[in-house]
Amino acid sequence: HFEGRASVDKKAVQILNRLMDDQKKHSVSAEELAYARKMGVVVEDQPITHDQAIDILEQVFEAVSLEDATQAFLYSLSSRDVDYRYILASYAYARSWFSFDQGRTQEVPEKLTGSFFNWVKHRGGGIWETIGKPIFYLEQFASMELRVASDVDVEILRSILELADSMEDKASGSALATAIRTAKLLPCNQAEAVGILETLGICGILDVPGHPGFLHSFTPPLERDTGDLRQSLSYPLNWWRGADGVNWENGVEVFGAILDRH
Repeated sequence: HFEGRASVDKKAVQILNRLMDDQKKHSVSAEELAYARKMGVVVEDQPITHDQAIDILEQVFEAVSLEDATQAFLYSLSSRDVDYRYILASYAYARSWFSFDQGRTQEVPEKLTGSFFNWVKHRGGGIWETIGKPIFYLEQFASMELRVASDVDVEILRSILELADSMEDKASGSALATAIRTAKLLPCNQAEAVGILETLGICGILDVPGHPGFLHSFTPPLERDTGDLRQSLSYPLNWWRGADGVNWENGVEVFGAILDRH
């Protein structure tokens, strides 16, 4: 686990990136692999049953609060510390699955592919179609140091939401991500900007009437697709357009008083 370290070792992440690249994986030496394992970046696949998943989530929800998760996400905005960025989306998604689904429409995968999930995290998030990744991230987070957001982080969030509320009616989530980078609201690349917006979608803050986020319900996997083959954003951001603006009510429910005076 990553206890006590500000962020994951960059060298270990570079080794993981090569390992995940079919062209480069053969160049990873035994010493490098051992180092990446020691740093907790490369991990063995972890078989998991339905009952184990429920147990893990029960323990996580006892140890971790929504406030802990929101602080982790906010802290990641100015620090660019991706080990904390996807905790909030994981929390909202997993709590929804735990409360409303528990495998009815989305089963627990046979194994948690931790190395892949660690790789995805450093590539900008994504892959919210399954319950496996949130379970893995939350179990990791339960043994990490808590982080506290700064005023700068809160201002970044407000500026993202104000920008989202002012986009032209037909603007997509991808266009909003580009606008965030153009406005230089925070240090990020396009994939990271999309990952931040997907979190806000999952939390129901950038959602759409008829296509809600995961705050009060669990939308089954088969009901999430827009049918647009060019669309690669996670649900419900894939449905969002500028005309939908910001769901400030859900924003206040997730982030509390810091958004009360929008």
